[in-house]
Amino acid sequence: MKKIFKPEIILSLFVFVVLLLIAFITNTTGDAGDSISHYLYSHYSFQYPQFFFHHWAKPVFVLLTAPFAQFGFKGMVIFNSICATLTALFTFYTARNLKIKNGWLVFVFILFAPLYFKLIFSGLTEYLFGLFLVIGIYLVSKSKDISALIVISFLPLIRSEGLLIIGIFGLYCLFNKKYKLLPYLLTGQLIYSVAGAFYYKDLLWVFNKIPYANLGSPYGSGELLDFVHRLNYVIEKPIYFLLIIGSLNLLYILLRKGINKTNNVKVLLILGSFLILFLAHTFFWWLGIFNSMGLPRVLIAVVLSIAIISLIGLQAITDRIQKPILKYSLLAGYTLLICFYPCTHRPQGVVFEAEMFVLEENKLIDEELVPFLEEKIPDYPAYTIYYSHPYLSLALNVDPFDAEQHREIQHLNTDKVNPETIIIWDEWFSVVEGGITLEQLSGDKRFELLHTFQRKDKERLIQYAVFKTLTN
Repeated sequence: MKKIFKPEIILSLFVFVVLLLIAFITNTTGDAGDSISHYLYSHYSFQYPQFFFHHWAKPVFVLLTAPFAQFGFKGMVIFNSICATLTALFTFYTARNLKIKNGWLVFVFILFAPLYFKLIFSGLTEYLFGLFLVIGIYLVSKSKDISALIVISFLPLIRSEGLLIIGIFGLYCLFNKKYKLLPYLLTGQLIYSVAGAFYYKDLLWVFNKIPYANLGSPYGSGELLDFVHRLNYVIEKPIYFLLIIGSLNLLYILLRKGINKTNNVKVLLILGSFLILFLAHTFFWWLGIFNSMGLPRVLIAVVLSIAIISLIGLQAITDRIQKPILKYSLLAGYTLLICFYPCTHRPQGVVFEAEMFVLEENKLIDEELVPFLEEKIPDYPAYTIYYSHPYLSLALNVDPFDAEQHREIQHLNTDKVNPETIIIWDEWFSVVEGGITLEQLSGDKRFELLHTFQRKDKERLIQYAVFKTLTN
């Protein structure tokens, strides 16, 4: 009789319980932007069923998270905790299937990648993407190619980069002469194309509605090597070192043996999925295209690949050590280094400490802005509120999709503003997303400035301003 509670299952359950405890003792949304916006789409999806086909919100993500989001933002965090735990477990199984030594270390590589760990407690899509990707790779490692390709076919409906991963799995089919399997990579797109066509009246909506399909970005551009540095922010130096060693090892295998049946999963799918996303975001940000913001968190989607490559790098080192005591000492020492490094204070990077989950802009809204509104305008729920900061929907308990309750701040330029109107301006979303400056609002004779709020967060000055419609 097979063991029900295998060591990796017990470890996974322990990890999940720890994540749940952290989720319930912390009050965070991970980030103040996309994390909250994704939650809002999922939370209100039963009220607005069209969100199940909303391309920016991501249809598969909305479908799977909607039940969790009904329990509030904590439900979203629980969902991502499940995804992170299962990702670590399937990464372990994949490493074991590929006969990579010390597979249990992938739990350490994944959960002690600082940014990956911090943003588990968010509503971001990267964690579901990573889970689908590792399940696809795992199924290939079990020679279940058709199932793998069907799973991977849904990735673009979780994150748009899934189109790149589909390309990688397409190459896998081509190199292995499995041409008849290629159509399975269209499964997810076809299902949603047909289902969403009834709403959009467009059979090709899954392509035509891609929100990033433009050769520009309002966020500007950066340096070519920015993501070389930002990857360090995601995983930090001890894992980064092993990633480089493992990548070089796989490239050496590729040059020496070429792509064959014994190394195609490691080289094509694991190294390939990491490199395609890393290089794509490097060039998107450098060229300032596809609405790239240059955010390091996009690489969270391939931390599972990074974990396996790093494990290969560690094996490449330990296999050259003959004495067992030295080998196990190195494994133990390096594991401790990876675990404790995120706890060290560094000029840049995520530090594992009590304040790591605090978002000052959300805190300012909760502690100052909302109490101000409750005192000065106690009937504010009856007003139409113009704002662009997503967290205000949670803090004010406003349905952001109800035009009677909320309007995006840029609509001030075109709307005929009614007398019972409040405007809440912030220095980031209102300016970058809404195109409205504080000077514009202050100079608008329709509005009266009630109060401004400021708070310093490291090098950034957080600012909010509350305006009300002037009465005649």
